[in-house]
Amino acid sequence: MSPTSLDVGTVLTGNARTITDAEVALLPAMMGAINALFHDEESAKRSRMGRRILYGPALLGIAIAGTEHLLHDVVLGLIAISDVRFRRPVGVGDTVTPTLTVADRIAKPEKAGDLIQTLDEVHNQEGVLVCEFRRTVMVRRAFA
Repeated sequence: MSPTSLDVGTVLTGNARTITDAEVALLPAMMGAINALFHDEESAKRSRMGRRILYGPALLGIAIAGTEHLLHDVVLGLIAISDVRFRRPVGVGDTVTPTLTVADRIAKPEKAGDLIQTLDEVHNQEGVLVCEFRRTVMVRRAFA
């Protein structure tokens, strides 16, 4: 599904995803992040988190992947990700849902496409904000 317009103020909701034990264990390991919070249940239980949690950059990737189907037909390239804030821990069994809001659009007639800037949020199954970030993407001009 591609959006018919990406006007400022447009809100798009991505796919919900329940975090699995394999994601908590494997994604950080694949990224080289070896930490008891991701890999040692007993140590993690004694931490302030109280359980094993998902590595933040893995959550960011899951959030972007959750909205990819909304934009893949119009995006020419990812330009920037900024202002990333991890607000609450996410662990096995949590379901996260990403949304993006088009915050700005910038005409780039000298480039292959125009820019949209988004405000992205990820909420858990209780509606609690767990992550937020900004994204700048180049899109086909017909959608900017």
